[in-house]
Amino acid sequence: MLEETKRELSEARERAQLGPTHTFCSLPGFYDRPKEIKAIEGVLKGEPNFTVLFGASSVGKTALLRQVLTGPKYHVLHFDLRIAGFADLASLYVSLSQQMESFFMSVAEDPDMPGYAEFEKEAWAFKHDRLSVEKRVSSAVSSDGPGGALLGEIKTSDVARLMELFQSSLLKYWNFQPSLDAKPSSQESKTSGDAGSTRSQTPAPKQPSGGLSSRLAMFLRRRKKAEVKVDEKKREQETNGNGEAQRPEERPPPVKKMPVFFIDEAHKLPALIRSTDAMKCLLDAMLVLTKQDRLCHVIHATSDPFYQTWLRQLNVMQHCKILTIGDYPKVDTRKYYRDHILPTVPRELRSGLDFETLYEAFGGKLAHWQDYVADYVNSGGMLDIQQSSHFLQAHALLNLHVIHSAQAPPAQPSAEPEATSNRHSHQNGSQPALHRATPTAPAVTSGSGFRIYSPLTADPHANPPTFSPTDPDSTDSGADYSATQLLRVMNRFIQPGTRVLSYFMLCREMGARAIDAMIRGRVLDVRWTDPISREGWDPRVISMGARIRESVPAVQRHGANSSGTVVNDQDILAEEDDDAMYALSEEEIVRMSQREWELQAAEDEEEIVGPKLVPITPIMRYAMRKVVDEYRDDDDRTVSEYASLSGVEEY
Repeated sequence: MLEETKRELSEARERAQLGPTHTFCSLPGFYDRPKEIKAIEGVLKGEPNFTVLFGASSVGKTALLRQVLTGPKYHVLHFDLRIAGFADLASLYVSLSQQMESFFMSVAEDPDMPGYAEFEKEAWAFKHDRLSVEKRVSSAVSSDGPGGALLGEIKTSDVARLMELFQSSLLKYWNFQPSLDAKPSSQESKTSGDAGSTRSQTPAPKQPSGGLSSRLAMFLRRRKKAEVKVDEKKREQETNGNGEAQRPEERPPPVKKMPVFFIDEAHKLPALIRSTDAMKCLLDAMLVLTKQDRLCHVIHATSDPFYQTWLRQLNVMQHCKILTIGDYPKVDTRKYYRDHILPTVPRELRSGLDFETLYEAFGGKLAHWQDYVADYVNSGGMLDIQQSSHFLQAHALLNLHVIHSAQAPPAQPSAEPEATSNRHSHQNGSQPALHRATPTAPAVTSGSGFRIYSPLTADPHANPPTFSPTDPDSTDSGADYSATQLLRVMNRFIQPGTRVLSYFMLCREMGARAIDAMIRGRVLDVRWTDPISREGWDPRVISMGARIRESVPAVQRHGANSSGTVVNDQDILAEEDDDAMYALSEEEIVRMSQREWELQAAEDEEEIVGPKLVPITPIMRYAMRKVVDEYRDDDDRTVSEYASLSGVEEY
């Protein structure tokens, strides 16, 4: 028993010396994004808000938020749902409690915030609430027998109590005003101690003896009067003329840190927290902290565009602010290419890299640039774009979608479609909208598509299901579109000057079920708002647009049914006076055509109202060209060897 007690005391001392496990710092190698940083800082400077940050995978959402939130003005309660530890309600409760305790403990111990030591008691409140819950659950598990998870019985009421405790502590934090007039007790005791020691060391003046002369007594009286005058003059200097004491220094009150709830990959919340009541409780508490009491900021970052549908179903989205992060603009990508990528390439290999060609493939996604250039250097300059890993993955995914959609058996006609719809509606009535397919008309050619694993609709720790086109009860996010529909959408995206398509327009044309399935299938991405920085165009093109239009006739913009191939180069050349005519090389013609298309694409993009569809990555758009060419009929009107498709005469 004694040895066990000693071991527990030793472990307690070791735990007391451990630092906090919660760290939040900026990521190394961050490349500046001034517009995005300014936009996020603008949101954080205003009244506390519930902000949802949308952006495709690998676009830099986490790095951007880390760069902003690591400033001294914020304290971040960070939850990265990529980590497997956030697997259930119990682990989320423990993490919430620990980070809330850490926040108020840091307030109490901050040397730049004198007078806040009493907030250590607020930190204790979270600690003891957590300990009481653990004790309750532990006793319940031990009574049922050995085994079982220690925190497997966390209830919604525990989360509600924790959020209410955080709300009350934040209210006290924002209303608290420390006393700046009184000196710290340690300083006061030191001052009084110094004064006492001075008095004790000063010897008392001796009384003059009877034989002392009267001149010495007069000298002592004059000295005392001089000391009194000096004291009066010092007191006058320390007053402001009205008899009120003047403070020696006016110290400004310490700046309070703004707490920020940051949930990364927030679209995994429905899979991690299966209890709808607990999820509703947590989100409602976040709304109270932001929109009602204005106590802290809440930021949810997600790469899934349908996360807003789920939030709207829970009556939360209409209270949120949306920010969309896109890839780097072309001008910033060019600068990054020159300053950071080219210096890493040997001089003898640089001739094989062309910025415009690479930008056409990888756009402003810097992570793909880094991967390709590293592989290019390692291969000795023998790597083509179509041999890169990112292109091969995109090309394979598109082909799998087309092949599976084409070869899937047609849907069996239902004798009672309305009754079937009502039955499925009744079965899924308890599920959030995020877990259900969009109710709409069936596609023209029914196909199951290639199965894509999604953490939103499945156990995040289970293996993805295999493809089974004959399974009618499968809830996986398979594509409910035909191969023809997918090829038609791909063909539209590869047309010169086409950067985005209207989400609502394609839903009306092909059905919302088909378009939503392409989004869930990682082919397309929908943007509910425009990105902060415009992608795919160079601001210098705007200034050159007028000169291009004056010197070169407008390039014919091909429609959705055309091949998109530029023919008759002589139509592009400018026809002016003989003295002003000049010859253009083929490369210059292509560059001018690209600039004209960029201008036209920017104008067309501004005309679209509502959500906009884009390929999920720039390399996906690049792979679409290759796939469409593979399925396009050749000069002999033969069908591609990949699949036999009906109704694709336009290809």
